Amino acid sequence: MTTSLQNGGFTAPQSVILMKAVRGLLTTNLSLARAGLVSKSDVENEIYLFRAACSELRTEISNARRTSQRTSSTQLAHLTQEVEILSQRLTQESSALKDDLRGMLDDRRMAVRMEQQGVEQRIQELNYKIAVGLNSDCKSEVEALRWVLTRRAAMAIGCMAILILGSLRFATYKMHVRDQERRIAADKANPHTTSSSGSGDGGGNFTVPSREMSTQTSGGADTEAMLANVSRDGSPAYVSLG
Repeated sequence: MTTSLQNGGFTAPQSVILMKAVRGLLTTNLSLARAGLVSKSDVENEIYLFRAACSELRTEISNARRTSQRTSSTQLAHLTQEVEILSQRLTQESSALKDDLRGMLDDRRMAVRMEQQGVEQRIQELNYKIAVGLNSDCKSEVEALRWVLTRRAAMAIGCMAILILGSLRFATYKMHVRDQERRIAADKANPHTTSSSGSGDGGGNFTVPSREMSTQTSGGADTEAMLANVSRDGSPAYVSLG
């Protein structure tokens, strides 16, 4: 061994020291192995005891498992009953809550309907009041406008009547003046005829001026002459005939 170590690159002293160290380790390990060795009977006893302990442990484990299974099944049945009871209770409570919620919703709907009806009634009352106010205002305004229009129409009719009466009187006055002038010219042109007609028995034509400055004629010739003068002048006039 030392030679092989030397061939491997170690020196002679190193090889000797290494071999001594290996020998010491082998001696120590052998002594320990000898001290730890047991007999065959001890090993068999230990094996028997181990197997007995394993069988006992298996039996205990199986018994504990069965007991735990029975306990678990009992607890599961109890839990199932409690779950069923809780589910029934939950169903009852949920149905009660549904009924309560339905009643509350119905009450709220009724309250909302009543509020809507109240609001609609208020709106109708306001509309009625507004309509009545507007109608009264419109009627008062219409009545005021009617009175104003009636007053203005009456004033206009009165003004027109005054203008018409004034124009009639003015036309009658002009006709009377022209008739007088024509008669004066006729008297100047025929003095004998006028004197003979004046000295007669009171028959013939005569003209009498009235308070309204109108002319009353007793003969048809003077009336025709007056109508001819009116048509020639082109101004409207009314003549009262006696």
